[in-house]
Parts: sequence; structure tokens; C-alpha cells
Amino acid sequence: QLILLFFIRLCTYWLCFFAAFRLWFVLWFHKAWDSNAPSAVWPSFYHALPLDLSMAGYLMALPVLLWFTAIAFGKGKYPFFEKTINGLNFVFTGIAVLVFGANVFIYEEWQTLLNNRALKYMSTPSALLDSMSTIFVIVSVLVFFGGWYLFGKIYHYWVGKHLFQDNFTRKQLFFFPVVLPLLVMFIRGWGIMPINESAVYYTTHPFYNHAATNTGWYLAHSFLETRSAKNNYAILSPETVQESLQRLLPRDTTAASAMQELLNTAPDTPTNVVFIIMESMTAQVIEELGGEKGVCPNFSRLIKDGVLFTHCYGSGYRTDQGIISILAGYPAQPDQSIILLTDKAAKLHSIPRELKEQSGYSTAFIYGGELTFANMGVWLANQRFDRIVSQKDFPSAEQTQRWGVDDKRMLQRTVEEINGLQEPFFAAGLTLSLHPPFDVPYQSQWTGKTERELFLNSAAFADHALGAFFEAAARQPWFNRTLFVVVADHGSYNPVPVGMDHPRSRQVPLLFISPQLKSEWRGKKVDTWCNYHDLAATLLHSPSIQQDFPWSRNLMHTTSSFAYYTTEEGVGWVTPTGTGFYRYKPQQWQFFGDSLTQQSKQDAQAYLQGVYGDFLGK
Repeated sequence: QLILLFFIRLCTYWLCFFAAFRLWFVLWFHKAWDSNAPSAVWPSFYHALPLDLSMAGYLMALPVLLWFTAIAFGKGKYPFFEKTINGLNFVFTGIAVLVFGANVFIYEEWQTLLNNRALKYMSTPSALLDSMSTIFVIVSVLVFFGGWYLFGKIYHYWVGKHLFQDNFTRKQLFFFPVVLPLLVMFIRGWGIMPINESAVYYTTHPFYNHAATNTGWYLAHSFLETRSAKNNYAILSPETVQESLQRLLPRDTTAASAMQELLNTAPDTPTNVVFIIMESMTAQVIEELGGEKGVCPNFSRLIKDGVLFTHCYGSGYRTDQGIISILAGYPAQPDQSIILLTDKAAKLHSIPRELKEQSGYSTAFIYGGELTFANMGVWLANQRFDRIVSQKDFPSAEQTQRWGVDDKRMLQRTVEEINGLQEPFFAAGLTLSLHPPFDVPYQSQWTGKTERELFLNSAAFADHALGAFFEAAARQPWFNRTLFVVVADHGSYNPVPVGMDHPRSRQVPLLFISPQLKSEWRGKKVDTWCNYHDLAATLLHSPSIQQDFPWSRNLMHTTSSFAYYTTEEGVGWVTPTGTGFYRYKPQQWQFFGDSLTQQSKQDAQAYLQGVYGDFLGK
């Protein structure tokens, strides 16, 4: 009995550790509970047991093996092995406190559990810290060391400093064949197939399933799946996928591009193109898209003279995904980010590179933050931008926010950089002010300190900066020969909290505006359901467009109306007749309003299967 006491106590310690952090998680995010069934969050503690036991098994494996090794060596080695085992468990506890604590911060920002992609962003810690206030960093450090100390004390009290009895003999090794299969059973699970997240999913409510999922196990599993050559989203036959994709992505290489269709220009006269890519500028703050009133009056004024796409969605929910989708016409992947995989990302075509190589455009990219974050600088350099401006190119006095240069200063610099370009040109400016900690140098009517109020104030500032940009641009000689594209890099769950699986959090504004716009297009709204990765085929006109941008549709002529989005859990699908999100682990559909037809469900699964297969093949 004594021989199993260490194993039982260590297992209990880890299960209590996971339960304590789960309690913190569910209480911290109490606003995410289902208002119709708030008590349904508590069964997550029970349903979590399979993955909690699996993670406990991983953490216990080495200490338990060392424990039996000490028995094999005899009493003389007990002190050494006690120090080694206790030290190892103390280190494991510190790592676990860091991982489970960081998960709360990551979930608050991205509505997803901590995974390998989130850790890759730590290669640029300065950019990561810029999203946190100084007080938050100090409190986080104190909480980490306090938690580590507290659980260290609990470990010594419950498991004990002295792990061996003097009456132990090598006969106790006969218990090893009992303990080893038990460890393997914990780690692998009891079923025929190895355990996975579906073992703890017990409801259609995503937050409750996230609460039941062991963060440490989920993080480790995401590392194992990195660079996987397996398409985990392949559930349909290749013939079915091909049939859906041919219908969803119709091709007509003779169709006119937006520049040919919308602008009063001679056929052989090139048009300058300027992208303003706005951080987190969700449709929820654009009145004309059903958002809150009065937040973005400048955007509303621009709509009156432009072409607004009323149902545009971002396929991803982070900037690294948005940049690739907007500039390269490539949809986001659920569990990967192609920009982080340099060899794959290098194979993508892009709007700026196409314009440069085919039509001799000069090119520039302007950003007020660090382009080392998420490997963006490497990919942008590969797109042959003539000029790339980032935070290091601004004087320190202009770096007014923790993330870098605020939107007003950055967009004024964009005008200055464009003035130095030879026409025709392509320029893209990426803003950053609408990002935590929302420390903008501006005060609007939203003066509160809640996240909602801070978000709305920052959105109002971003809109103010956009208005100032167009005022400055209108005074430049190149203004009348330029098409402006205003779009968000991704949506947001703010200001009315919704999950990232909800289509409202993924809807973004997309606006074309130009002094050359034909009169019949001014103030017009295009109601086609679309993604911003459709911009490539919409703006460019080339016989190779189908080959270079196979996932992009020409929105001026397409007969296909749908939008795709994704998270680590599955695929979202938006159509004029219904909206749904499919989760692959529990194999469940969730609908928002009207449900999807059977054909649309199949199309959504076929689209993601095709996208991911294409990603793996690059």
C-alpha cells in the first residue's frame, strides 16, 4: 500500500491543480456563460477528467520512473532521488502555473486556448509586452511567482518532502508492472483510439468545452500536430470536394477587374492603388453595417462616395492571417499560420508583387509597429516592396502607444511615403491603435475604463485618423489617379462580446473609394457575401489570375455568394440564407439565426478540406 501512496498523492495533486485553474478560468470569464444554462459550466470539472488524467500521466511519468529507480538503487540513494524528484515536480509546477495562467490572457485576447502558434509570437517578446499595460505586467509577474510558491507549499504538504520509507526493499519493484500500465492508460485513455479533445466535449456551447479542455494537454498536442502532413479536415471524398470548389469558385478570365469596371480611366492607363488596412476595425462599429452609431463618422462620410461591400468577412482573426489574406488572396488555416512557415509563404503570389512584376508599379508598406512580430517582415520583403517602413523608422517622440506609432501619425507618414513613390504605385498602410491596451492619444465621448469603452474610444480615434489621412491625401497631386481600398485586418469580439466562432465577430468593412469612380457606382452597396481574400481576383486582371490566386473571386462578376472563416476548432460558413459553424472534434454544427442547407454544410467542409490540402501541398 505504501508503495502506491506516492503515485496516488502525486496524481491527486495534479488533478487539484487543474481544477483550481479551471475554477479561475470559468469565474474570470463568467460573462461567456450561456445565459440560458449558466449552471452547465460546472459539469466541465467532471467532463475534464479524461484529459486531466492524461496530462497528469505525462507529468508523473518521469518522477514515478525515478521513484522506482531509487528503490532499485537502495536506501543509500534515497536522499539524492528525493531532491531530484521534488525539484523536478517543483519545476513542472512552475511551468504549469505559467502555461495555465498565460492561457487566461490568450483566451481573453483571441477566444482560443493557448497553443503552439501563440508561443511562436513570444519570439518577439517586446511586441507581446506592448499589448499589456505596465501594471498588468507587474501584477502578472507577482501572480506567477505567488502561484508557484503556493502550489509548491501544497505539493510539500500533500505529497511530502520524504518520499521513501526505511522498510522499503527491492521487492517493492514488483509493483512496477502495476503502475506502468496505469500510467500508460492515463496518458492514452481507455478507448481503442488515443485520447483527444473530443473526450471532454460535452455540449454545443464552445466556452464550456474550452473550460473542460486541459490547457497543458492542448498546448502539447498542438506542438505534436505542427508541420503535420495529415489533413485533419478531410472528411469528404476528393470528387465531392472538387465538385463543390468548382461551383464555389467559378472562373472567367475575360471578366473585367474592379479597376476596369468602376473607374473612369482609359484602358491602358494604370491606376495607383492604396490599401488602408485597419487593425480590428470590426463591422460592429460601422453604422451602415449594423454597428453602433456615431463611432466612425468619417468612414460613414467616405461610404457616400465609395462602393461598400456589406457582407465581407475575415477568414482569420489575427493580423498575421489578415495580411496574407488581403495581400495574397489566401484563406486562413485553422491550426496553422502560413506566414510563420517561410518556405510555404514564399510560394504565394500577392497583389503588390503582381502589380510590380506585370505593370512596373513602385511599392511601399508602412506600419507603426514591429514587423518582426509573427514573421511579417520576412514575407513582406519577399513581395519585393521597394520601401518598407516600420516602428524603427519613426522618431521615438512619435511612438506614442505601447505598440508603437499611433494611427494618425502613421497615416500621415503614409502620405509622405507615397509622395516619394513614382507613379503608378501600390502602397499599403497597416494601423495598430485599435489593439489592447487601447492607449490612444485621444478622448472621445466614450470616457469609461471598461474594455468596451476603451475599445470604442480607440475605434473613434482610428476613424479620426482615417479622416485626417483622406484630408491630407486629397491635397496631393496623385490623389485623383488613385483607388483606395479601406479594409480591416480582422474583426473583433468587441464591443458587444461575441465568440470568435460567431460571424458577427468576423464581419469587417470593405470600401473602394476613388475620385475616378464612375457616377453610377458612387454610394453603391454590393451585397455579395465575400471574404477579403477575394480582393486579389477583384482588383487584378491577368490570364494567370486563376493559377496565381485560386482561392480568390472577382466580386464584380461572381455568381457565388458565401463567406468562409475559421478557428482552431472548425469552419464557419455565411450565406444569404443561413450561417453556421462546424466543430470537427465533437462533429457538431452550431447555427446563428437560420440554419444552413445540406449543400451549404457540405460546401463549408469541402472548402476547408481543399484549403488545408492546398496548404499542406505548398
